[in-house]
Amino acid sequence: MFGRKRSNQEAFAAVVDAYQGMLLRYATRMLNSHAAAEDVVQNVFLKCARYWKEPMEVSDNLQAWLYRVTHNEALDYLRREQRRSRHHRQHAEEVPDYVPPNNPGTDGPSDAAATAAAALSILSERERHLVTLKVYEEKSYREIADITGLSIGNVGFILHGAMKKLACHLKATQEGGANDNR
Repeated sequence: MFGRKRSNQEAFAAVVDAYQGMLLRYATRMLNSHAAAEDVVQNVFLKCARYWKEPMEVSDNLQAWLYRVTHNEALDYLRREQRRSRHHRQHAEEVPDYVPPNNPGTDGPSDAAATAAAALSILSERERHLVTLKVYEEKSYREIADITGLSIGNVGFILHGAMKKLACHLKATQEGGANDNR
């Protein structure tokens, strides 16, 4: 009995080692917070240990399942944060003397990071998630469809529109910057 339990733990550890980095990158990009991404990915692996019924081994099926659960956990996290933010805004409106604390020692994002974040911010949440999976995570349309539950055709359609939006936004941003230098 002890030998079997040990091998299950080793198999789970191998799965965590294989997927933790990529899931953290994906969740960090979705949430714009490494700390939040760590919490989300931890929940994903807890769910994996609890609910994954197939053998615990590195596989395409497990990878797609982990990405899907990460996607859903990140969306749940964003919804919770939006509710929390709304609550805090309402509270701040009720308490007019409230001044949020400064965070000394934190530098703002680099110009390139700010431009990229601004460009992604023009996209809808769904478009942003699909672009993240395609561009940053280098997932195929099939893999994105498996992760998000969309059809492959729908993934292609949404990505095409999102990329056109990004291209137009970045072109306008560059033209605006060129005009400022004149």
